[in-house]
Amino acid sequence: MSFFASDMEFDRCLSHESKPSTADGLTQEMVQTFNLDGQLEELALWLAQTWKDDHPMATANSEDFNACILAVTTELAIAAKAVGGPVGLVILTGASSVAIRRSCWRVLSGDCA
Repeated sequence: MSFFASDMEFDRCLSHESKPSTADGLTQEMVQTFNLDGQLEELALWLAQTWKDDHPMATANSEDFNACILAVTTELAIAAKAVGGPVGLVILTGASSVAIRRSCWRVLSGDCA
């Protein structure tokens, strides 16, 4: 897998960013929230785009979809093991499944091409 996907292409594919929320009486700087789902989707999207760069003829309506899911899942499992702790456990137990499928579908169907 090559990790040199275009940053502009990756940025264009992101549909949202994590935004800190505020609680009563606290500023955004005082309250930090971590949007794990959003972060996982950004990472999965980058990995799916990287996989697509190595497989330019891949399409969503073929076995390529499953191959993309397998490749991205493997890379996220490696990352989760490296992170460790509760976050690593959450990723390893399926928190990234929806993000992986969504990202592979978007990339292979041309939504991010």
